[in-house]
Parts: sequence; structure tokens; C-alpha cells
Amino acid sequence: MRVYLSALILCFSTLLSAATLNKVVVFGDSLSDNGNLYEYMKHQLPQSPPYYEGRFTNGPVWIELLVASYFPKAVNDHLLDYAYAGAGVVEDDDEPIFTLHSELDSFFLAHKNKADENYLYVLWIGSNNYLAVPDNVEQSVHDVNVGIKKSLQRLVDKGAKHILVVNLPDLGRTPAAREFDAADQLSKLSSRHNVVLAENFELLKAANPSVQWLYLDVETSLNEMLTNPSQYGFTNVVDTCYESSTDELSSQSVLKIASTVRTNLRKSACDGFLFFDIVHPSTLAHKVMAEKTRELLEQSGITLGEEDERA
Repeated sequence: MRVYLSALILCFSTLLSAATLNKVVVFGDSLSDNGNLYEYMKHQLPQSPPYYEGRFTNGPVWIELLVASYFPKAVNDHLLDYAYAGAGVVEDDDEPIFTLHSELDSFFLAHKNKADENYLYVLWIGSNNYLAVPDNVEQSVHDVNVGIKKSLQRLVDKGAKHILVVNLPDLGRTPAAREFDAADQLSKLSSRHNVVLAENFELLKAANPSVQWLYLDVETSLNEMLTNPSQYGFTNVVDTCYESSTDELSSQSVLKIASTVRTNLRKSACDGFLFFDIVHPSTLAHKVMAEKTRELLEQSGITLGEEDERA
């Protein structure tokens, strides 16, 4: 009997890990926004150019590049992007317009309050909460991660079977951190966030074993790019491709920065730059992240394909 049960578990695990999925759904902020805020702001923010067609960088963002690697001619048919620039994790009644909670609300409203088990759900958020450099690190990290954990469990409860969770890069290594002399504080916040996120990720895995859980370590990836830039095609990991400014760091810094970027300072296509502005990576960095994500999916037995290919 024990051998029989073990065989069943192994069979179930194999079926779960080998999956062909049809769509990618992403929730998050400007790092994943493929033009949502741009449309909401009637093409007034961010300035395009130099921002690329409403993205907060100089080209497609990582999630678009990932889906394009599977569906080069049909990205929009297979990517459901609910990320909004400036979004954060807020649970109280005074929440801003775009939050993780509201993004999930929008998705479920459009999908009959269900999460299709044949979709890959991606969640990457938190930076905007920490750019305000809150004094109480533990309380801030706790609050953000409670909101993330609730949202992930909500996806599971609605039917999600494949979930990718992304941690934060070291915010203390961004040009903004240097400009505002906040490197130590921002590094501490993002590092502590990632510790708690990883702990909650393991708790969610244990509580929901029927779900395939994936974890993308962007913190390590950014550190690799900064340490070995030439390996990834970078020639400048210090400066920004375009100049921008903000009078202070806050939860809405990304929007202020995007409204002040100067379009006439550099005529190049930002070739070799790691940072586009003081908080956003260039599209080359997004490309590296898309490649690493695809590697993770392939190692986990996940591919993306048309629905009729699964029949």
C-alpha cells in the first residue's frame, strides 16, 4: 500500500510539473506594466518618447519578452497584463487607485471570479512601498508581505495551479539610492522583504501542495549583472540612459521621475546601459530577466502553447 501511494504521489507530481499553459497573467507595478498606466493617463504619462510606448523603460518589459519568446506574433493574445506603474500593496480603505488588491479585483471581474488552471500567474510587487523609505522596517515588510500572501492564496482559492513569485532587486543599488543617500536603508528594506517573501512562499507551498509554485530570484540576477556586466552585454551599470529627477523618494517616485525625464540628453538607444532612469532598468536588463525566467520555466517542466496543442 505504501509503495502504491508513493507511486500515485510521484505520478501526480510529474503531471503537475509538466504543463503546457496557454496564457500568462501578471500583477505588479511599473516593472511589468506594458502600457496600462499610459492608457489610463491618456498617453500623458510616461512621456513617450523617451519611454517606449508607455513602458517605463526604452523597450518591451520582461514579461512581454518572455511571452514573445513563445508567441512572437501573438504576444497580446497570450499575455494578460494587470500591472500598473505606481501600484503597491495596500490593505486599508484609503488605498490609492492602483494596488495589488485592485489588480486582482479587475482580473476576477473579467474572468467570472475564477482563475483558469491553464494559466501561469505571475506576481511581482513591493518596490513602491519601500521607495518611501519607511522608518519601521519590520512593520512595513510585514504589511507588504501579508498583502502578497493574501493575494497569492486568493489566486489559489479561485483555481490557480501554476504561480510564479518574483522577489525584489536590491533597491540600494539603484541610482536613486545613491542620489538620495538611501542605499543602506533601501538595501535593508528589500533584503528583509525577500527573506519574509521566501518564508511565506514555503508556507504557501506546504499549505497548497496541488499548486506548482515557482520562485524567481531577481535579487541575485541584478547582483550578477552589476558584478559581471560584460557577461550580459552591459557597458555602463552606474549612470542612467536618460536624466530624470524627483524632489524626494516616495511611493509615487516612479511617476514623478517619468514626468521629468529629459528627452534631448542622449540620442542613443541606451545600448549597454543597465539603468534607463534612476529606478527603472533598461530593456536590455528586461531581456536578461526574460531569458532567466524562461530557463526557470523550462527547468520546471512548463511551456507555453496554443490551447489546441493541449488537446
